[in-house]
Amino acid sequence: MSVSDQNESGAGTDWRIDVVDRTGACPLGEDRLLEVAERVLREERVAEVEVSVAIVDDFEMTRLHVEFLQIETPTDVLTFPFEADSLATWSGPLDALRGEGRRIVGEVVIGGETARRVADELGADAGEEVILYLVHGLLHLCGYDDLDDEQVVEMRRREAELLELLAVTARVDG
Repeated sequence: MSVSDQNESGAGTDWRIDVVDRTGACPLGEDRLLEVAERVLREERVAEVEVSVAIVDDFEMTRLHVEFLQIETPTDVLTFPFEADSLATWSGPLDALRGEGRRIVGEVVIGGETARRVADELGADAGEEVILYLVHGLLHLCGYDDLDDEQVVEMRRREAELLELLAVTARVDG
């Protein structure tokens, strides 16, 4: 499922967001994931978007984790910035909206089986866990990071704000 439209200013900027569930077992429909992605990127005030979101199984997530990070386990979410502002290191204020005015191009890959497993362990909703991973991945594309304590605090704060706007009760660690 995908969307392509104009930004809120009507300036004719195309937004393209593609969502695919490669597992066939995601607890959310692709339409809900698309809504979430659009809302997060609009709240970040991103100017242009070309993003794909894929829900994959543990086998595929482990393969990607090994290929790109040399870690032989599945993980919750991997983010791949491809070009444009998604590759630029953030240099503005820590508390700023990092997507504002930026062109975001990349991919977010979500471990669907990992989301279900973690949700079961926490007694949480698997669909909300997937949304948490999607929000986290999109924020990485916007320029948020979690490499040091200060960045982690800011990223978790923004995740919590967005999850509240989305009426999602998934826990935000940190």
